[in-house]
Amino acid sequence: MQIKTLINLGADGHSFAAISRIKLTNIIALITTVISGLYSLNYWLLLDNSTVALINFGFTLAYFATLAFMLSGHVSGAKTWFFSVLMVHLLICTNVYVTNQSGFHLYYFLVPTGAFLLFELHQRREMMALSAASVGLFLYCENTLNLNPLIELDTATNHLLYQSVVLVNMIEVVFVLTIFARQIEANEKQLTLQASTDSLTGLANRHCFFAKGNELLEQSNKLGQTLSVVLLDFDYFKSINDRYGHVVGDLCLVEISKEINAICREQDLFARIGGEEFVIAMPNTSQTQAQQVAERMRERVSKHIIPIVGESNFTCTASFGVASSNKKQALKELLQQADKALYMAKDQGRNCVQLYSAS
Repeated sequence: MQIKTLINLGADGHSFAAISRIKLTNIIALITTVISGLYSLNYWLLLDNSTVALINFGFTLAYFATLAFMLSGHVSGAKTWFFSVLMVHLLICTNVYVTNQSGFHLYYFLVPTGAFLLFELHQRREMMALSAASVGLFLYCENTLNLNPLIELDTATNHLLYQSVVLVNMIEVVFVLTIFARQIEANEKQLTLQASTDSLTGLANRHCFFAKGNELLEQSNKLGQTLSVVLLDFDYFKSINDRYGHVVGDLCLVEISKEINAICREQDLFARIGGEEFVIAMPNTSQTQAQQVAERMRERVSKHIIPIVGESNFTCTASFGVASSNKKQALKELLQQADKALYMAKDQGRNCVQLYSAS
């Protein structure tokens, strides 16, 4: 099984934020499994202590079992299992393998941080329970002396081990906080994308159009350039939905939006602002230039074949209204002018381009 497959165990069917936490849990479980396995080999080959090696190998298998929980769909159980195994392992390391002078119990500090990072916000009970357990076990290990450790270490070795535990704790805290910051950033980007994108076509939505469109209009006014707006609406779209169903209607919107987007320039803002209504804001474009582009779009739309499985393919048409800014005016006013031109196109028999004229 590939590493990527192991990391994605249990991630299907969850939200973006939950998937990030699940993947991070799997990564930490895999890393801990590898580290625990290396310790088992160290106890067996270097320290020649088969008893400790066998006990530690059992914990290695227990860490790997976290992935089995994930595979079965028990995400919360997998996280609880991992932290429970970790805390018991630290207890055994401190009070059976060696003594508290080794500092192994300092790893309990990572449990609250890890729990709050990996569990969902609504799982406060699990977070608090694991955090409380880690504090209790830390205090127990701190105040309990193991008089008969399975591995005897001298003072210098204990001191070195203690320092290494403190160093690893610091590194892991920085590592966890870095991951947490990246996760927040990724979530913010995802939310921003969802808030500004039309879920069906992938184009900018109405909110995004007015936000970015106003910026384009303001910039055009400052530079003394003309901003043109092309408003388009599908002809007889209701009849398409009534005849073929809404699934085909959605397919028609997606297909046509791709055809139009192929003509748009990089600086143009193409958005879906209604059911079958789309708009393109064209910076530094005169009304005549916008009309020519709209005519190309109209022709391309009318010739594009919409594929339907099991039925005859069909084509559809769209009507276009064009308006251009010739003074400092609001984007809403410019869109209203394009809307009037669009209604003129509908009155002229549809499948045509009309320019807005104040007269």
